[in-house]
Amino acid sequence: MRILPPLVAFATVLVPLSAQTVCSAGAAPPTTLATMNPFAGTSLYGHPNFPNSPPPTYQGFSFLIDMQPLVDIEISQIDLDLYDDGNLVQVNPTTTVTSPNQVGATTPVTFYLFPGTTWVGNETNAPAWGPLGTGTLTVSTFHTDSAIVFNPPVMLPAGSWGIAIQVPPTTTGPNPGPLHPMLIPSTVVPPPYTDGVLTMVNVQFQRDSWTASLTTPAHEQSLEFHYTALSGYSNWTAFGAGCGATTPQLGLLSRPIVGTTIDFENSNILAGALVNFWLFSFSPDANGTSLAPFGLPGCNLYLQLSSPITTSASLVTNGLATAQIALPNDPAYAGLVLYAQAAPATASLSFVVSNAVCVAIGLH
Repeated sequence: MRILPPLVAFATVLVPLSAQTVCSAGAAPPTTLATMNPFAGTSLYGHPNFPNSPPPTYQGFSFLIDMQPLVDIEISQIDLDLYDDGNLVQVNPTTTVTSPNQVGATTPVTFYLFPGTTWVGNETNAPAWGPLGTGTLTVSTFHTDSAIVFNPPVMLPAGSWGIAIQVPPTTTGPNPGPLHPMLIPSTVVPPPYTDGVLTMVNVQFQRDSWTASLTTPAHEQSLEFHYTALSGYSNWTAFGAGCGATTPQLGLLSRPIVGTTIDFENSNILAGALVNFWLFSFSPDANGTSLAPFGLPGCNLYLQLSSPITTSASLVTNGLATAQIALPNDPAYAGLVLYAQAAPATASLSFVVSNAVCVAIGLH
């Protein structure tokens, strides 16, 4: 059955009850967003004058990206696909050269931020860019992760930003010199790369940083970002204990993200139960209130008796009962914390009670 948003009318009780919350929409687990996974580049980017040495003014290359994080994020690592491990390079139909083997070489990498909404048109305006963090790149073999590790991580605020990842030639390790990332020379501009928290558009390569040396925007880059979203992560957790010889188990089938539907499922319901009663509140009782005075010894209510509690019922089918709450696609709902419990009953009104769940509604 579907429970419509009258529950939202109770949301005003959340502020004074924040100390009682047993879950919240906080930081997310570390995750990755890749432009190509696994790496599958078929060509390399050569520096100006490649395969000969670059000019003495060469600063290295840059990846230019418009990044749009939904919430503040920390970027701990960026992986590149480099072709600098002593393999052959087909420069043209008649010329083949061997790339220097730089596996294990390192270089400092700078993460730059442009103070606007896009880098487009500002790729040569070096004074307008500001460094947001630095990391160390260690060269690996091609089609494996050449990792840029940022310690401490780069913190990128929510919003829309132009960023540049500037990679100079290696300075330590075997055969120091310019590096050569892999790509796929596509003819169609890739769509945005997104995972619901982070969106990347206008992903483009600059052969010589801060110069008019952009390659075509249709080329697919080899990048993988390791980041952590610092807030807004929807989640739920079970707490308390059910009761009865057959104890029902209450849980959610997916995380409660704004704009989706929360699917509650009460399982392991005792044979003979026909109806499942649902109880929802914004006020938990983490320790539980004994229901023995109500004829249910050994059972506890994990919602505050003195708080507003919304109830509904649904049929039990094959030991399962379900309920849904549709969440509006409105970021104002992010941060709301809802509590639920279930009580299946037989035709003779013989009850047992499930565990409780804490549901933290989030943006992602």
